[in-house]
Amino acid sequence: MDERIKEHLKYLNKYRLLLADIKKRSYKDFLKDPILQGSAERFLQLAIESCLNIGNRLISLHQFEKPTDTPETYADIFIQLKNLGVIDNLFCDRLVKMAKFRNRLVHLYWEVEKDKVYEIIKDNLEDFSIFQERVIGYLKDRNEKDESPL
Repeated sequence: MDERIKEHLKYLNKYRLLLADIKKRSYKDFLKDPILQGSAERFLQLAIESCLNIGNRLISLHQFEKPTDTPETYADIFIQLKNLGVIDNLFCDRLVKMAKFRNRLVHLYWEVEKDKVYEIIKDNLEDFSIFQERVIGYLKDRNEKDESPL
């Protein structure tokens, strides 16, 4: 497995575990603690960034084998991963929403609703685990088929 992908998978797992600890907190406690809210936003952003970095690396390595469109937006990274067979249509749609939420966290941070952050952590945290599984499965399948740089 590519070392950069492996490194970002470790980061993704680290942030997912930190978010899992936040998930254990009640909504009431979450709303009362601005430090917890800020931590949740930041770890959510970092987890999403890790997925984007992994996706970019997969696309980049794939470009060595055959011409592949270069993503123009963060959402395009997940669409390209769907086109490569890493993820399916339904999961792609969820990840595209994730990329858009990342943009809100970074560029419109003053508009981020605390209840939306909590809801994502409560309802969608497993998406990070699913993403890891899909990437690892894709890489294992490719290694079994041939010895490409992926």
